[in-house]
Amino acid sequence: MGVPDLGIHIINHLIMSRVRFAFLLFVLTIFSCEKKVTEEEFEQDVFNEIFLKVVDSTYKDQRLYTSFPESGKDVFDHKGNWIGKDTVGQYRRDVVHEKRLNALKNDTLNLIIAIGKGGLIDDKTELQRFNSRKFTFKHLSELQPAAEYENWIAKYPKFAGVLVFSNIKFNVTKEHGFLDVSYYCGGKCGLGYKITIKKIDHKWVISKVEDTWIS
Repeated sequence: MGVPDLGIHIINHLIMSRVRFAFLLFVLTIFSCEKKVTEEEFEQDVFNEIFLKVVDSTYKDQRLYTSFPESGKDVFDHKGNWIGKDTVGQYRRDVVHEKRLNALKNDTLNLIIAIGKGGLIDDKTELQRFNSRKFTFKHLSELQPAAEYENWIAKYPKFAGVLVFSNIKFNVTKEHGFLDVSYYCGGKCGLGYKITIKKIDHKWVISKVEDTWIS
């Protein structure tokens, strides 16, 4: 190989080295961008997968949860002191209430769940993607706030309550995670949960449901 040929070879080598370096830099840049997008979308994908499982594990049907048998009238003595409740006819009232509860327990399709803003949920979230035969989801912002959700109950006879979700926090390997869920059935009626999830055979499942508060 002559000197000119050697020079050309060196130049070609330098050019190819720069091309490889530029290509590697390009790949790393694309990978970094994709990783950033994946990080942002990863939580959403997991949330979409576990949403119905979490709802089914945490909701209460407020029609049942806030239903109590009718009681008799208050009874007072001649001085106006409260004695107790009139128990006459209480057995009949209890029977009527039990029949009503049994009917509601069997009425488990098309329950209306209002979803409040929190975590990945805002007013632009397309909740209809989660609808199933059992649940129909609505934004809580659809109706103005009411202390005992009277407006929701009036508009939707199958209104079951309100759920609010936190973001999902994952471990380093992203094989486990947890989120907080709040269920509301009235102004002073509600429950809180901590939901632990894990990935098994490429699917996300609920591994634990812990009660965190009650009111």
